[in-house]
Formats: sequence, C-alpha cells, structure tokens
Amino acid sequence: MPAPHSPTKGRVVSFVVAETAQSLDGPAAASPRGLRSAPNYPAFIPALTVLATRREALDGRPVDLLVKAVPPRTVIVEATAEVEDIFHEAVLDQKTALLLAARRLLAEYRCRPDFDEEYTVYCVAGYGGDAETFLALHGGKVAGFLKNEKIPLDEGTVEATLKSSIKYARHDLAVVDWDGAFLFDPYGDFESTIELFEIANLQLLRCRILDSALDQRLERVAGLLGAPEQRILLRAREVRGVLREIMRQRSQSILEFQAIEKNIKLIGDWYSADLYDLIVTKFHLRTWQRNIKEKLDALEDIYTMTSENFTLSFSSTVDLIQAAGWFLLLLGYFVLFFLELSR
Repeated sequence: MPAPHSPTKGRVVSFVVAETAQSLDGPAAASPRGLRSAPNYPAFIPALTVLATRREALDGRPVDLLVKAVPPRTVIVEATAEVEDIFHEAVLDQKTALLLAARRLLAEYRCRPDFDEEYTVYCVAGYGGDAETFLALHGGKVAGFLKNEKIPLDEGTVEATLKSSIKYARHDLAVVDWDGAFLFDPYGDFESTIELFEIANLQLLRCRILDSALDQRLERVAGLLGAPEQRILLRAREVRGVLREIMRQRSQSILEFQAIEKNIKLIGDWYSADLYDLIVTKFHLRTWQRNIKEKLDALEDIYTMTSENFTLSFSSTVDLIQAAGWFLLLLGYFVLFFLELSR
C-alpha cells in the first residue's frame, strides 16, 4: 500500500447518458466480461453498439472518448483519463473537464438538451493489501469527491458516504454515491462494473423522461376535460386519441419495469445483483418507479371514467337525435294531414 502522502495513480471515467431523435447504427460491442465468476447480465440491456472512438488532448493530457448506443435511441459518451494522483483535489477539476468533453461530443448526436444523466467513476488498481486501507488514509477525500466538494466534510457525512460500499473479493471495494463511485480492484477489473453504473443511469433517465411525459399528458387531458361539454363532444376524436396514447405508454412502461425486475431476480444474490441493488437504492429508482406506476394507475382511472362519460354522452346525444327525428316525422305527418283536409 502507498504511504499516507505518496501519489496514487488511477483512472477517471466520466460519462453522460442522453436520448436522441436520430437513428443509431454501429458495430455491436461485446458485453464486458469481468474476472469474477458471477454470471454476467446480458438480459439487463440490449447489446451496445459502438458509434465512435476518439482521442483528444485535454490540458496536455490524452483523453479517450467512446460513444455507445443503446437501442432504441440512447447515447452514452465515456471520457477516460489516467491521473497521477487520484486523491489530489485537482482531479475534481479534471472530472469537470472530462464531462465537458463528453458533452461536446454528445452534441454531435443532437440529443435532448433538457434530459441527461452524468456520472463519474474513480478507479484505483495495481495495489497490494486491503482496499479499505485507502479509506483509512483518504476517506475524507473519497467522500468529498463523491459529493463533488473540495471543502472538508463533517465526519458524520464522511462515515455515511463510505457506508454505501460493497466488497466481493478480499482486496476489492466499491463505494457508491449519487454523483459518482470509487472502485478499488488490484487487477483493474472495472469495465463490467462501469457498465452497471451506465445501466442504472439509463434507467434513471428513462424514469425522468417518462415521468415528465406523464405530467404533460395529465395536463393535456385535464385541459380537454375541463372544456364545456359541447366542446368536448366536438373534440371527442382528439380526446380519444390522447387517451389511447396514454394507455399505450402505460402498457409499454409496465412491461419495461417488469422486465427490469425479472432480470434482477434472475441474477440472484451474485455480486452484480448486489451492486446493482446498492446503485438502485442510491439513485432512488424504486421511488421513481413507484411514483410513475401511481401516475399510470391514475391515468387508467381517468381513461375508464372518460370512456364511460363519452359513452353516456354519445348515448344521450343519440337519444336526443332520435327524439328530434321522431318529432320531425310526426310534425311532417300533421302537416300532410292538414294539407289533405284543406283540399
């Protein structure tokens, strides 16, 4: 292990996940397979495709950029740089520069500017001994980096941050937080773990986009249903179209959520599932999904009530038309009757 003040080399991987409207094509990338014998997670996410690779100079240091696509329209841009001392406070500035480089490349794919997720993984490899020694020496820095803070943090905050960790082998360690993670592995087995963080950020992004879309749909339906009844009847086709789109979105979302939960259960209690469960907890993904399901249920109730109201309104309208028709028919008979009498 390094001395308390000796530099510790490491790698910083910052990535941004976003949605694009354009078609994504590229060669398929093999899912990374780590050294751990726990089963891989191919069912979690469709096969990634590589869209571009690039190397740039950032402050005189090389930065590797990798663009990946996730069907149907998700783009992930990774920016990776080697650093001389991963616990130096200047690394936070390098992280910011990496994210800016990733966003510059992301702009080429015309992604949505209002929704994206960014995350940074700090990787330490090539050491001997227990990884927890790093936390004893640099725990405050680790917590500060994960909170994106250069100021010294309270001991309680540091302790709470470092508790969100998981071990698999004797000398590895992963510390997970909302904005980033620290990975310690003497063999440098990081790729498959980083992909798990990308998957979780992808799910968080989809939850945020879906939640926003449901809010917009609710507001639109509320505006349509708040109109006078005569106006609603005239715009019945529009209302039914909006409600059909809501129900289609509801069905698709429920299937996606069920698939995610099923895949997690298939992995069982292996390291990948345990780590993913920790990430899900830090990202509050279950809360997002629960809120979305509640909105979807509310939309289903609105759909049911609106359909019944339209049925009743349509039946009432038909009854009125029939009554008016009979009235006109009787009126015609009376007119004919009086015309015959007048001859």
